[in-house]
Amino acid sequence: MEWAVHIRAPEDLNRPWTQWESSQKLRPWLEPLWSRLGEIVPSRFSFGTEFCENLLPSPDALRDLRRALSGRDFTLLTPYAGNAGLARIRALLNELPPGDEVLFSDWGVLSILRRDFPHLIPVQGRLLNKSLRDPRIMGQYADAGPAHPSLVVLQQSNLSAPSYLGLLEQFGVQRVELDHLPQGTDTAFARQGIKVSVALPYGVISTSRVCQAAGLGYRPPDKFQPAAPCRHECQPPLLEYTYTTSPFANQDQRFWLKGNTYFYLHPPAALDTLLALVARGDVDRLSLAPRIPMVI
Repeated sequence: MEWAVHIRAPEDLNRPWTQWESSQKLRPWLEPLWSRLGEIVPSRFSFGTEFCENLLPSPDALRDLRRALSGRDFTLLTPYAGNAGLARIRALLNELPPGDEVLFSDWGVLSILRRDFPHLIPVQGRLLNKSLRDPRIMGQYADAGPAHPSLVVLQQSNLSAPSYLGLLEQFGVQRVELDHLPQGTDTAFARQGIKVSVALPYGVISTSRVCQAAGLGYRPPDKFQPAAPCRHECQPPLLEYTYTTSPFANQDQRFWLKGNTYFYLHPPAALDTLLALVARGDVDRLSLAPRIPMVI
């Protein structure tokens, strides 16, 4: 099993990954997870963003990082994008040597890869997996028992459809990345020959082109416009949500909004079920984000 670690800058290589997240909101929730994971040795590093084209790195930053990694295995993360974002992504792809991976969250990026960069390896990102992700309710279905029909359905995604796997094969996609869902994740499709990575410890609830942080300084009629200018207002604010009125026994659960994306953290118990998927051979890579993955 391979470990991949999301890195922000070459300086990260000089200190332990357990110290990269500085948020005092997140660290108390992360430390039990880091303790459960123990020592890891990454063989691959990732760089970039899945969630916002305005947070894409510059070609110079990518070039410096690739140089610092000294030829180690590498994956560039890319988001869903408009025309301007696709142009920025293309500029980054020009910096990658043959054999590097590119995680795509947009079918337009896959089209560019297939047409103009066939020497790079496409990986389908988790935003293209259609599944129910809301931790406020989905985790409750796990109590129904592993064979309950509702749970069986809710653990699936578009990847459970043979026709969709055939489409990925047609497009030359041999690896996908998943979230480990609160209700558990169906990975039976991995036995059809496609390789599976799982992102941790942050799962994605939802994301949008409308950014709440970018609208904070605008008059009410001008807030939350999809094309609002970005001044990186999401750096460093982090909003923490609780739902103390939940009718279930999860009143103390948290989730977080960073920029345009809501995240949940896997509880330590979820790591046990994830490692069981690794032991079963369904998952061969864990992609670790030591920071909430919306930083520049």
